[in-house]
Amino acid sequence: MPPPYRNPHYAVFAAIPHVPQGPVGYVPKNWADSHKLSGVPSATALPTSMLDRHGVRKICRNPANHVLFGYVCAMAWGMQGAGPGGRGHVASAWAAQARLIPKLTALRAGGLTRAAAYDLFTGRGAVPGLGPSYFTKLLYFFSPEPTFYIMDQWTGKSVDLLTGEWVVRMAGNAVSNLNKAGNYQAFCEEIDSLAGLLGNTGEQIEERMFSKGGHHPAPWRAHVVANWPAHKPHHRYLRAGLHAIYPHIPITCF
Repeated sequence: MPPPYRNPHYAVFAAIPHVPQGPVGYVPKNWADSHKLSGVPSATALPTSMLDRHGVRKICRNPANHVLFGYVCAMAWGMQGAGPGGRGHVASAWAAQARLIPKLTALRAGGLTRAAAYDLFTGRGAVPGLGPSYFTKLLYFFSPEPTFYIMDQWTGKSVDLLTGEWVVRMAGNAVSNLNKAGNYQAFCEEIDSLAGLLGNTGEQIEERMFSKGGHHPAPWRAHVVANWPAHKPHHRYLRAGLHAIYPHIPITCF
């Protein structure tokens, strides 16, 4: 059987090999200093060089590190604050430390489903300044297994292009705050499916989706930019449509 993904997108994606991402983002110590974050636990021990994703996971997963120490490293890696209004988002999220600590502690402890982990940061659990693109980074970095994938604009657009469905709700070029746990669960399942088809880990598929931007974008990033939003997914944010594709996920979760 042919893979259940749309061409030419799948053919392009499948032909591009995985390239390790390497260190990215901001230097954690410099990031914390530039945003004048006060009260960072063990601030003098913050890394003084950029980190790769495995280095961030090692820090966030280490029980000897305060969860907020890991949070700073994760947000520096993800370049929180880089966009318009970004400094305000950094400040708002940092001001909500009392809400962040139990969430990050629960993620590190494990035992959560992907949907339950996502719901820690939605509805009444929402943290000011942290949308899905950033709080799913925390899901990935703090969870015991690296299978709670990062759902940002590039991975979200990639899944939507490849499936031909609005699995991930988008608000312009950003991942919408209207995404629910079912959207995230379906997003992660598609990455798992692609991993099986292409002989990668889910982490590697996510890295392939994120690709590389800049003035000379890598082939997959260039393909996404050229084809978004020209594709027309079948169901634009209709819960019934997504439930028909993922019947094991309750319709109320979309």
